[in-house]
Amino acid sequence: MDKIVLNGNISLDVENLIANLHLPESDILNMFSFKFNNNVLSPEESIRFIQFLRSELDKRTQ
Repeated sequence: MDKIVLNGNISLDVENLIANLHLPESDILNMFSFKFNNNVLSPEESIRFIQFLRSELDKRTQ
């Protein structure tokens, strides 16, 4: 299996998500749908993912 090569560019979708992480989770869930392995995440799973992203981005700014 070939690896996916990441060249440092962020897709517009990811950039839009990151720009909106300051919003309440309910607003983010109204704007985005999250998938993993072609399965749509439940609202609870999506919230955990949003919290994970916030935590990781917070670590980068400290």
